[in-house]
Amino acid sequence: MHVLFLATEDAGARFEDDRADDPPRPARVLWPGTGRPEGEGLPEHLLAELREAKDCLRAGAHSSAVVMVRRLLEGVCADHGVTAAPLSHALRELCRRGLIEGRLLVWAQDLRLIGNEAAHIRTGRIPAEDAKDAVVLAEALLDYLYVFTPKYRDFRKRREAAGTRFPLPTRERPPDTPAVRRLRRSRVSFSVHSYSHDPARAKSQKTIAGELGVGQDRLLKAVVAYVDGHVVLAVAPVGAKVDLVGLAMATGGDHARIAPPSDVSMLGADVISPLGVPLKVPAVVDSSALRHRSVYVASGRHGLALELAPADLVRVVGARVAPIAVPDS
Repeated sequence: MHVLFLATEDAGARFEDDRADDPPRPARVLWPGTGRPEGEGLPEHLLAELREAKDCLRAGAHSSAVVMVRRLLEGVCADHGVTAAPLSHALRELCRRGLIEGRLLVWAQDLRLIGNEAAHIRTGRIPAEDAKDAVVLAEALLDYLYVFTPKYRDFRKRREAAGTRFPLPTRERPPDTPAVRRLRRSRVSFSVHSYSHDPARAKSQKTIAGELGVGQDRLLKAVVAYVDGHVVLAVAPVGAKVDLVGLAMATGGDHARIAPPSDVSMLGADVISPLGVPLKVPAVVDSSALRHRSVYVASGRHGLALELAPADLVRVVGARVAPIAVPDS
């Protein structure tokens, strides 16, 4: 291996005058470059696994390095709330949630397979070149999830704040929920966004807004209510609460109340989406939603949200627009 060093300006005497007992001179490496810091943006527990895989490589323990790659895949799934077994199912769940694309799913499954081979002695030893490539590919997969995806999200937020108008692409095969089917039939432009979901841990809608990288005024919740005994759907920002007096006025009623959880559970959805309520229910969208170019609503499935123009939301749902939200103190 060749390395090019540059001694600092205060290095002192010429190299040919150096004595063997002279202290080492300060120097910095000019080539090869170190690139960006290792593990930038990675969770600490995954960074530890990656470093151990590289340590195994340097020690010539190639099979062990590939086993560590498989552990990395398991760690990535667990970090996103996916605990399905076997690992092949968990990786497919990552793809279903939109966290990795189809090509990356194939990539991850191939790494899983070589990890399985490394864990069983009957398959023989893993070649050094395969082990090295497996570690490099695993690190690239981590970069996609933890470095470049958040970096692009931040880039897009800055550009939107500066006035750039991005198109709202429709994914080729979004998850098949009643809300998505309704948008397809309506020929509305929309996009699907994923966030982590762990069935064992409840997550507030405000937290979900943070994971999606949007303000709490752009993520809308669907609240089931009763107005004079009739079911009404109130659609309001997650950072606000529904103004029951305003809701009653918007629907021409006298008294409004929030439906109890037992009544809401009868709708049969994992999470209530204003686009996926199985019954024909009158809906009211808070007027603040129309101030945004796009808003986010639940897809009817945990881990996925839909982004669309607020005017399209109002039109597809057939909702009224009225001021029905007040600050959540």
